[in-house]
Amino acid sequence: MERFRQTVESPSTILAPIDYVSWFVRLLNWDLLLTTFVAVAPTIVALLLPGKRGAIEIVAVALPIIAFFLRARAGIYHIGTNNCGTSVRRFQRAAFALGIFLLVFFDAVMILSHIMPRGAFGLTDYIASAILFSVYITAMAVAMYPGRMKPLIEL
Repeated sequence: MERFRQTVESPSTILAPIDYVSWFVRLLNWDLLLTTFVAVAPTIVALLLPGKRGAIEIVAVALPIIAFFLRARAGIYHIGTNNCGTSVRRFQRAAFALGIFLLVFFDAVMILSHIMPRGAFGLTDYIASAILFSVYITAMAVAMYPGRMKPLIEL
């Protein structure tokens, strides 16, 4: 019985709490700066090159692809710092890949919306966007899960 008690209560088997604050902060902030830039880019292009509709279309193709690779690099770094096992990190990478793949389409639509005529989006477009956005948020919540807090060393 004493041997059983030692194994159950050993520090290696005690689960630390989940760091919800870190998880929430990562989920909100991991891509905020880049997304803001992608949203503002068409306005910058329109100010720098007025009347050049083709410039915004080129940005709508090139910028989401560039952002994809920047996000991939940042996300793989974040997942690598998670306090999770190898199989969980593998699953997180798959969820992350799905999420940033969806962001390529969101970015392109967000950029092209500056040159679309008013009323180009109908109700079904908004519903489809909401569904895809919820898939994105779910995938990112899984991908940005930091794991349990590292237990403090007892002195």
